[in-house]
Amino acid sequence: MRVFKYAVIRLAVFFVVWGACMLLGLGWIFSTIAAAVIALAAGYLFFNDLRTGAGSDVASAWEGRGKREQFKSEQADAEAEDSYTEGRYFDPGSDSGTEPGPWEPKGK
Repeated sequence: MRVFKYAVIRLAVFFVVWGACMLLGLGWIFSTIAAAVIALAAGYLFFNDLRTGAGSDVASAWEGRGKREQFKSEQADAEAEDSYTEGRYFDPGSDSGTEPGPWEPKGK
């Protein structure tokens, strides 16, 4: 919600400054550039709390989405690896009587 509020405030400042510049007859190119710079400066100087809050909202939304997708893919990979390697390797802690693996010295 803070992202929406911050965007609306910046757009409002932009259009107010742009309209004022157009009424002064400065031309649409200069009016657009001046309005963009002033809206950027106003957002940075006067709406700092809202700007940082909006940034943290975007960051937390971005991190949360990536973690869920990453977790699902990591879990699927782990399950595939476990099903492939199950029963293929010798567990040195078990007394199953099976042959030791190639990394285990024979005779122990």
